[in-house]
Amino acid sequence: MIELIKNIEQWGEDRNLIEGSTPQKQMLKLMEEFGELCSGVAKNKPDVIKDSIGDCFVVLVILNAQYRRKSVNPENDFNQNMLIPNYLYKSKHIDDAMMIAISHFSACYKGGWLPMDWDIHNSVEALQNIANLNYIDIQECVQHAYNQIKDRKGKMINGVFVKEEDL
Repeated sequence: MIELIKNIEQWGEDRNLIEGSTPQKQMLKLMEEFGELCSGVAKNKPDVIKDSIGDCFVVLVILNAQYRRKSVNPENDFNQNMLIPNYLYKSKHIDDAMMIAISHFSACYKGGWLPMDWDIHNSVEALQNIANLNYIDIQECVQHAYNQIKDRKGKMINGVFVKEEDL
């Protein structure tokens, strides 16, 4: 998983998402992806759930990298290990898991202040919980998302990466 996270970070770096975007723009992207996840859960579409979990994770990796860049001590704060799920949350119902996820996602952005490293970690944990409740391996979700984006080309417009086919 660490290698996959490094690949996603490099992908973000190559497309100027880490320096050229903002946490605010990435939070909007996270909410867009979470909306797709909600739709997949509501309609019981496992492929959409898998895709959306991976996409949310990718955005959290980019957010984590942005915050590490702004950190006084980037080696200790917001490290890549914070993105490795330990599966602390064990909701029994998907509705609860979704509410936990949205609360942790919103904690990642506190009105412009840098989040605590645990907010990003807890967001990843929430995604892990949703994956488990849907009998999906989170690493497969992340690998799937990376496979979809790794060769993607596009353009940065107002701090948002727009994929080539949407230009």
